[in-house]
Amino acid sequence: MEYLILGLLMLAPMTGYELQQFIKQNLALICSHSAGSVQTALAKLEREGRISAREANKGKRRKRIFSITESGRAAFAGWVSQPMQADKVKNMELARLFFLGLADPAERLEAIRGYLRQMEEMETTLQAIRARFDAICQGEVPGGKDWDSIFRFQGYTIDYGIAAARFERDWYARLLCELEEQA
Repeated sequence: MEYLILGLLMLAPMTGYELQQFIKQNLALICSHSAGSVQTALAKLEREGRISAREANKGKRRKRIFSITESGRAAFAGWVSQPMQADKVKNMELARLFFLGLADPAERLEAIRGYLRQMEEMETTLQAIRARFDAICQGEVPGGKDWDSIFRFQGYTIDYGIAAARFERDWYARLLCELEEQA
């Protein structure tokens, strides 16, 4: 969560609420968007000197606007430039599939049908994120950053999610057909 927040603050200063809403709308499939998770990470980053906060009045409310510090920029640069770790990607639902043979046959089919529904919902969610993302890419963006590169890699991430959801949906659909034919 900390590096995700650092990355978002590399793009623009934000309040805790704005960070939470961005994560909820665009990254909820990657990590938690709970206020507690965001606030805990912000407090840790501030203690470590990786972000700073300034108070600002917005209407009648006082808001804390967070910005990344040089220390935070260095930490983020070190993290983002490391090779991605294949062993960090885990799908605990595969453990459930591994043991599904121990379940009642009717329950097996319903478990797979339920997972298929979730994969369809995930793909729909990712398609909506993709549509919002495309609209942002076509709009006005503040200067000072290489937005083409930033948007290109954000787009790759969304495309990967869509492709992964389609793969899982198709794979489980084939499995369901096979199990229904055997039943």
